[in-house]
Amino acid sequence: MKRTLLIAIVALLSFNNVQAQLPDGSIAPDFELIDLNGTTHNLYSLLDQGYTVFLDFSAVWCPPCWSYHTGGTLEDLYENHGPAGYPNVSPNTSDDVMVFMIEGDGNTAAELGGAGTSTMGDWVTGTLYPIICTDGTANSTAVTSDYSIGYWPTVYMVCPDRLTTEVGQSSNPYGSVSACPPPASNNDDARTFDYAGETVTCEGDLMPEIMIQNYGITNLTSLSIEVKVNGASQSVTPWTGNLSTYATDNVTLPTLIGLANNDAVTIEVSLPNGVVDQDPSNNPTISFNATLATQNTHTNVTINITTDAYGSETTWDLKNSTGQTIASGGPYNDLSAAGTTPQTPVTTTLSAQECHDFTIYDSYGDGIDAGYGAGSFTVVDANMLILVSGGVFTDEDKGAFKTGNAPTPSWDCDGQGNCSDPGTGQGVYSTYNACAAACVTTAINEDISNLSVYPNPVKDVLTINGMYSSVEIYDIYGKLVLSSDAKQTINVSSLSNGVYFININTNNAITVKKITIAK
Repeated sequence: MKRTLLIAIVALLSFNNVQAQLPDGSIAPDFELIDLNGTTHNLYSLLDQGYTVFLDFSAVWCPPCWSYHTGGTLEDLYENHGPAGYPNVSPNTSDDVMVFMIEGDGNTAAELGGAGTSTMGDWVTGTLYPIICTDGTANSTAVTSDYSIGYWPTVYMVCPDRLTTEVGQSSNPYGSVSACPPPASNNDDARTFDYAGETVTCEGDLMPEIMIQNYGITNLTSLSIEVKVNGASQSVTPWTGNLSTYATDNVTLPTLIGLANNDAVTIEVSLPNGVVDQDPSNNPTISFNATLATQNTHTNVTINITTDAYGSETTWDLKNSTGQTIASGGPYNDLSAAGTTPQTPVTTTLSAQECHDFTIYDSYGDGIDAGYGAGSFTVVDANMLILVSGGVFTDEDKGAFKTGNAPTPSWDCDGQGNCSDPGTGQGVYSTYNACAAACVTTAINEDISNLSVYPNPVKDVLTINGMYSSVEIYDIYGKLVLSSDAKQTINVSSLSNGVYFININTNNAITVKKITIAK
């Protein structure tokens, strides 16, 4: 998507080198892309040959991208350090670097060449290194999503071991190459990474997942992976496979059962190819603390979403334990400038004693609080307990909770002395006797037929015509939210949107009216 409305903000983010969306130390996604000259390039093939690869993700309309591109820094990097024998590379090259510009915003080759009003100029003429166009002709913007690009330009350095670092608009990018680790040299060497799997469990069950990498020069065919909880062994998994040097695998481990909140989980990887690991420093013990999801929540929950300027990127869903979608929302409307807009809250009633997962998605990969307005989200139950909240994330954020028992059905007074049990939990009184006592009129039959309440729905001021002594307003859960002595008008602007019940008290009777507040 073209963020042309926010060039100033994008420029600020770029020049201040805000943390990239793909965290440093991430495994670079492989790609096979075709440049403007029709040449195909495969990332892992270049890395396996020992090259450090620089990826300049830019957009043709982006001023700081243009400034860095025309500054010549990447030209010098490619010319003096690029692959020997490649076009425009010096015969005296150090032969250890490759450079790509990836126009990742889906703009056309013509715009890269300077055509049209949305481009900063001619990006092609005089550029020595390959340029990748992602307009869908030869390549798509999938590579942009794979690398979680959240602002332009984003410049990554990918070391031969496939790990990425966001290096920004450095004036000396070659100086960063020395930070790449030395080539693999041991025969049997397994590498592990910080834990990035699930840590929140709804009912105490959790399935750990880790990433392993072969850092040896012989293929990795076996490993032993032990999982412990609070120091006690839970499982030992004999992993088998066939990973070449630097290849990775995501390993799903046996489910842990009966975890309590804050239990310490550790994962130890050992015995690559059945022998002692020759470099245990790159596979330290993995550890995290399990978090038990919020328990015994109310079955009525409300989802509040405030989107940033790009509401069309935001969607969400709420699913039960079987994966069924109970509620969902988005995409929303975009704003014409940077800012936020609260969306209409969504309230839903969930099944009792069941786990639920809320997930919010951003199709662009920069969340809803990333410089385009301070967007946010909350999931709150009827007891005003916040179950999930946030705003700063990349592609998605999520949270889990487990509902408790359904609230006891309450009795509904119709204002005419009649009580019934609607079975919805939305009545006024918790027992029939309480309802009857409030609804039954006395022997002195005061005429309440002349009482009237309007407007309905009401926004700010409610008018009550007729003779009465006091009034109480209850929400749908039977909670008293407002009371007043007799007045012709009652200010209800402090109450949230929703359905309410009004007890209007006269000297001899009570009548109940139902109103809706809609602002």
